[in-house]
Amino acid sequence: MNLLYNSYMGKQQTNRRSQTERTRASKEKIIQAASKFFAQEGYRGATLADIAKAANLSEPGLLHHFPSKTHLLMAVLSERDRVDRERFDPTKDGEVGDILSSYKKLVAYNQTVPGFVKLFTTLVAESIYEQHPGHDFFIHRYQETRKQAIVAVKQGQAEGVIRSDIPAEDLIIMMYAMMDGLQIQWLLEPETIDMTRIFSQFVQLFKNQKNE
Repeated sequence: MNLLYNSYMGKQQTNRRSQTERTRASKEKIIQAASKFFAQEGYRGATLADIAKAANLSEPGLLHHFPSKTHLLMAVLSERDRVDRERFDPTKDGEVGDILSSYKKLVAYNQTVPGFVKLFTTLVAESIYEQHPGHDFFIHRYQETRKQAIVAVKQGQAEGVIRSDIPAEDLIIMMYAMMDGLQIQWLLEPETIDMTRIFSQFVQLFKNQKNE
């Protein structure tokens, strides 16, 4: 009896794991397809039907995982942020790292993934309108990333690595303004503008010149 029961429970657990894995794989395919269409068409222009087709699903199948286009957009944005945090978070593992170096690596990586940069730039521009589903997301995102970055900059200032004649809060606003604005020009003229090289030059302005 115990052997039959254990065998049955083992099959149930295997089936549950298999279903979980299939669900995860389906969501990943949907998010990948949605990223492509949101980048090409914007939030309003992309359709769930096209995204579902690209993910080899029916539209009802897509809606089983993401009940609305807004839910899907939030998943796409969250996934992009998750990847960026894992790769370039200067405060990862609770330690304040070299934030200037982290930003340089992030920009260099972004130059290799123009589709994601286009997606981000397009959605940020669209989200300026209050009715856009990403409006609150991007406001919160900028607020939180600035807050975390300011801590790292202040430590750099205290250590004499980053210039202290400009408040950390202002330096970070300028940093994001440069990154986002440079991305737009690069997207328009990728063969002319070397985003990584120009950003590296800009970062030099943040350093404490007395240590140079």
